[in-house]
Amino acid sequence: MKRHPRLVQLSREHHVALRLGRHLLAGGAAAELRAEHDALAAHFAEEERDLLPLLEANGHAALAQRLNAEHAQLRTLFAAALQGQREGEAGQALIEHVRFEERELFPVVETLFEQSPPQA
Repeated sequence: MKRHPRLVQLSREHHVALRLGRHLLAGGAAAELRAEHDALAAHFAEEERDLLPLLEANGHAALAQRLNAEHAQLRTLFAAALQGQREGEAGQALIEHVRFEERELFPVVETLFEQSPPQA
């Protein structure tokens, strides 16, 4: 699926997240999560910085709230998974979150990007 240029990198990062999610589901992926943790945190921070205000300012508060809630849940699950607990739950939540973003969130954001002037 072709993404708006402002979402291409975030979408590419989802491929890594999906692989990590599958490995967490299988178990024993705490080391892989540890290696990807900073990149995941940066990904979440970028979405929260760039997408949340856009969604909230354009009448999509429910999507913004869901994005925030899922990021908070994933942070909690990642902390547990790094301790060797709840890996499967973290993996499933990560996979579902990526699907939400790709299938529901990003199409709305792309529409909003098309309606607003490009950022400098």
